[in-house]
Amino acid sequence: MVVDTTARVWIFTLVVTATTLMSAVILNFVFFPRELLPLSLKATAGVVLIVSFPICLWVARQMHEKAILSQELQDLVNRDRLTDVATRDFFFARLTEFPDAYGVSLMIDIDHFKRVNDTHGHLAGDDVIHAVAQIMRGQIRDVDIVCRFGGEEFVVFLHRATADEGWIIAERIRERIQAATTRTATGDVRVTVSVGGSMKERIEHVDKAIKRADDCLYRAKAAGRNRTVVDWVVQNQDERRRVG
Repeated sequence: MVVDTTARVWIFTLVVTATTLMSAVILNFVFFPRELLPLSLKATAGVVLIVSFPICLWVARQMHEKAILSQELQDLVNRDRLTDVATRDFFFARLTEFPDAYGVSLMIDIDHFKRVNDTHGHLAGDDVIHAVAQIMRGQIRDVDIVCRFGGEEFVVFLHRATADEGWIIAERIRERIQAATTRTATGDVRVTVSVGGSMKERIEHVDKAIKRADDCLYRAKAAGRNRTVVDWVVQNQDERRRVG
């Protein structure tokens, strides 16, 4: 039993104490004569409650502390400290765990990010990266994943999203970031992003989908940045932007 909540601390304590008491009662019936049972049962119950209950409670609290610490350590591995989105390792581990997952993979990179660091400083750059990550999180569902892929580059996996949904969400993310202003200690900063997208099929390894999305990202950069390029045919792009 994982004792990871206060409620489970008490459940563990009461269950173990009750089990100990029942075992002690059974032993009383086995080893004590019938005429001594009333006295022995009272003594047994008193000893169990006085000795076993506090020991079980102490053990449960120790287990709770270890469970919380273990979860905190796991969060450090799974969550990027700056952005509070998933790490690259967690992203690939999750997609490897579910190889049949399919949907849309998006590679997203902040345009001209070096200028932000050169003009406003690296702390302001960190603020911008954090703000961009939060905008992405706000545009996806709980079943989707946002991960910081490295530096100012992110990957978003839209679980079971169609091509139409992928295009709309990619454009929505891009437009929200373009419209946002990040307040930093050295002034307000506005940035844009370039987006590359690909469709991941059920039997396809996620690396291949990411590679295609990355190729599309480079095409978006080469075409002037602040745009979305995907590896599928998009019809009526202007209309779909308005839908988003």
